[in-house]
Amino acid sequence: MLLTPVHSLAQDESVQTAAETSQAQVPVIDEYVLQNVITDQSTDDGFVFDPLSAASWMQRLTNQVQASSFEIVYVVSANKRETLPYMWRRGKMPDDSIIEQLSLLNGPGFEQVVHQGKVSIFEPGYPPYSVQGSNVQSPIPQAFIYEGIDFKEGYDVLLMGRNRVAGRMAQQIRVISKDRTRFGYHLWLDEDTGMLLKLDMYDLEGALLEQIQVTQLTISDSVNQIFALFSVDQLPQVSAAITDSDSELMWRTGYLPKGMQVLKQDIHRIERTGQMTEYMLLSDGIVDVSVYVLPASDALSEDMSIASGSHAVVSKTDGRIQVTVVGEIPVATADQIANSIVIKEPVND
Repeated sequence: MLLTPVHSLAQDESVQTAAETSQAQVPVIDEYVLQNVITDQSTDDGFVFDPLSAASWMQRLTNQVQASSFEIVYVVSANKRETLPYMWRRGKMPDDSIIEQLSLLNGPGFEQVVHQGKVSIFEPGYPPYSVQGSNVQSPIPQAFIYEGIDFKEGYDVLLMGRNRVAGRMAQQIRVISKDRTRFGYHLWLDEDTGMLLKLDMYDLEGALLEQIQVTQLTISDSVNQIFALFSVDQLPQVSAAITDSDSELMWRTGYLPKGMQVLKQDIHRIERTGQMTEYMLLSDGIVDVSVYVLPASDALSEDMSIASGSHAVVSKTDGRIQVTVVGEIPVATADQIANSIVIKEPVND
């Protein structure tokens, strides 16, 4: 088998616990943080850590993810949904190239491996395949953990109190939609390492939708020894299939939430039905929203507006086209995007 099973690693610089988070609030910043935790957080690119800045704490997290070899085990839980455990590793191959692995630890196994601009996906019942990409697609929003993904236009980032999480002191950060069209997030970052210990997602009324809790964190070069056993030359190649990427669509969106932009657009085949659909991918850096448009004569279902936990599915038909919006956003926001679709007028020569 290409990938190695999960096993215990050396415990240097690690935390292992099943303890629940203490809810007792303590001051936002105390003298211990200022004098001991924050000693020399400057980097080669000129970043200097400011413990009084929420944005600086977030930058420290992405810097640590980028610079460290680590193994993290975390669980994802939500109301009326099975709790799912994941293992996330990131480190270096013997040639110093970065490699990343995400594994679902329950069931027959689902796994992603990222190496040199390629995301390889292993899923039970399907042949393994690869797509172009630089990061794993995980329950943790990519903008929180990877460089180069900006979400500040659509969200405010606030420094909150300190809490004890997984037996360690953590700084709490709130990420709030500026126009209240998307869900909010609370993050708890380890004061010693800067790594993520806990992440909560809340709806617009403040109800908890989803929680990610780290149960094991190891920051150690010993992770690289595991990757040294990987046979990356056996990873499947990226499909050479030609796509209509960034092709001109016959419609446009009349409304987008603040900070949300068109990431890509194309015409592709729906795998389940074989139908061709016009497709647009929207993103604000934290959440991605998919918009599908079909002729009304090819409509796949009746109109619907469904919320399943944090995910919304809204489908509308106006007699000419069927618009379907899918994403981790409130139903009201998905509905507003769907209602804003405008068919472009033909250009006369």
